[in-house]
Amino acid sequence: MIQLRSIITVLFLTHLAAWSAAAARPNVVILLADDLGTKDLGCYGGPVKTPVLDSLAARGVKFTDFHAGAAICSPSRATLLTGRQHLRTGIYGVLQDHMHIMHLLEREVTIAEVLQKAGYGTAHFGKWHIGMTSGKRKKPSPTEHGFDYWFGLSNGAHPNHKDPTNFMRNGKRVGPMKGYSCQIVVSDAINWLETRDHSEQPFFLNIWFNEPHAKIAAPDDIVSIYGDLKDEAAIYSATIDNTDRAIGRLVAKLKETGQLDNTLIIYSSDHGSYRPDRNGGLNGNKGSNFQGGLRSPGIFFWPKGIRGGRIERTPSGSVDLLPTICGLAGIDKPEGVHLDGADLSPLLTEQGTFTRAQPLLWLAPSSGHLATLRDGRYTLMGYRGYDLPFERERLNAVLQRMAKLAGIDPSSRNLLTRVSNTTFTNPEYRRLAGERVRLQTFQESWIPIIKEGGFRRFALYDLESDPRQKKDVSRQRPKVTARLQEKLLELYQDVMSDAPGLADYRSPYVPSPAQRTGTKPAQGNTSKPAPKDVDLDKLLKRIEATDLPKGYQGSTHQAYVDQRMTGLTPQQRQRIGRLWKEKRRLHPKMKNVGGSFVKIMEFVAAGKNAKESNGAKP
Repeated sequence: MIQLRSIITVLFLTHLAAWSAAAARPNVVILLADDLGTKDLGCYGGPVKTPVLDSLAARGVKFTDFHAGAAICSPSRATLLTGRQHLRTGIYGVLQDHMHIMHLLEREVTIAEVLQKAGYGTAHFGKWHIGMTSGKRKKPSPTEHGFDYWFGLSNGAHPNHKDPTNFMRNGKRVGPMKGYSCQIVVSDAINWLETRDHSEQPFFLNIWFNEPHAKIAAPDDIVSIYGDLKDEAAIYSATIDNTDRAIGRLVAKLKETGQLDNTLIIYSSDHGSYRPDRNGGLNGNKGSNFQGGLRSPGIFFWPKGIRGGRIERTPSGSVDLLPTICGLAGIDKPEGVHLDGADLSPLLTEQGTFTRAQPLLWLAPSSGHLATLRDGRYTLMGYRGYDLPFERERLNAVLQRMAKLAGIDPSSRNLLTRVSNTTFTNPEYRRLAGERVRLQTFQESWIPIIKEGGFRRFALYDLESDPRQKKDVSRQRPKVTARLQEKLLELYQDVMSDAPGLADYRSPYVPSPAQRTGTKPAQGNTSKPAPKDVDLDKLLKRIEATDLPKGYQGSTHQAYVDQRMTGLTPQQRQRIGRLWKEKRRLHPKMKNVGGSFVKIMEFVAAGKNAKESNGAKP
């Protein structure tokens, strides 16, 4: 008993020291809208009354050239949470958990994991949509991706934003709830802040709203501000207005508790709007790799650390959030992980020089516009050079039938978007909608075709003179086209070699004890490894027993790692990341963290493979 008390005391003091070290760091709140356009919010010239967000933008930094991680939902969220191109993370397209084995791979390091390791309390609220267990398809939950607590949904609120029935709390269904999704989500976040065990910890709130994604609903008194109660544009605006009011409640709570000044609040959207009138006249809407599908609001607010009242025009996006949060909070970026995003903190703090190591890149492997690369004023778009087995004729027939039922002109432009986002519904329409999802959704059987990939042609746009991307200038500017094409092809090959193949999804995911019980395991758990971890544990111990390379010095650790990593293949870097994540999981109390990482790096660099490791994976 005395020995157990000593262990508990040591663990408590260890975590108290970590929390003390983190106390001066900012709290972090990420607010993400769903399907919101660049011209929705008042502060971006939109028609919706958003005084809370307008105030955050006025007192913070408002980006005018900010982009989502992708033009569709699941890929965008995976990129935001990891700072990596979403194909690297295991997310090829929009997830339907009951249909897909795809999910955000557990090997990926998320913002939550980085902050959790730095002593933060972490919680997720709202939509997830990057993989959740469905029936026999077992997938990691937010717990396995670094969240101490979570309250939310696999995908959208059912039956709509009003009185949703499908929320879960730490993996357990909550049942029917009263109210609107945005307000329910914020209420739970406020309750978590008020009741969490360790109020001295800095916190990370990841709040991903359902609004204004269809099926939409909002209070009548708010809808009436914008038009008729049955007007879909008015209801759409009202969902955003209602969300702004919910955010206002959270901001008021932070101010009331004296935490607002040292809280970094970041607001954006997962991609452009499905409504063409809400994307500022840009080419394309939700789902398009043109600017209308990618451009999003970008608001950064932190009174204690960022001078407010500024507009920032540097091209940037949610892929930059993980490195930026690390930079602002003074936290090391995850070792052994290739980040596609850049640290925006020099722009935000007005200290140092901002640099971007690689251009911004968006990939949509099942779209005709396979790739978009942004470099300065130019955007190069690459068109898909391979065919995928879509049932196009059947999909078109379903869309035509849905349009007639909903009273939509079947010859309408963007017919898929219109029938997908209408408030109209009846039993036959719902049946057809289910078939539409099946016909339209990404098929994992396409992955081998996609990984072989390729392009058939390219188009170049000068966003400075042609922000609406109306004119392809690739022939007029052949040198720029050739330069960017070379960059695109190099980066594309790097991503595709890093992206998982079908075999990476074959092994069934085994839920951890935390996921099975809905509770988080005690910190510093010293129990024996599970049977599936025995071989991996042996491998990690064997690597740890090796000597550090002669040229390595702890004082120059980062320079040594950077130099070694540049000579490794994407597959090697990927394996280093997987082994390092498992090392931290199985051996959280490493005596020499930097040395342990270098030993894993050298082991992989020497060409060791899984067969040499007695079958241990990763």
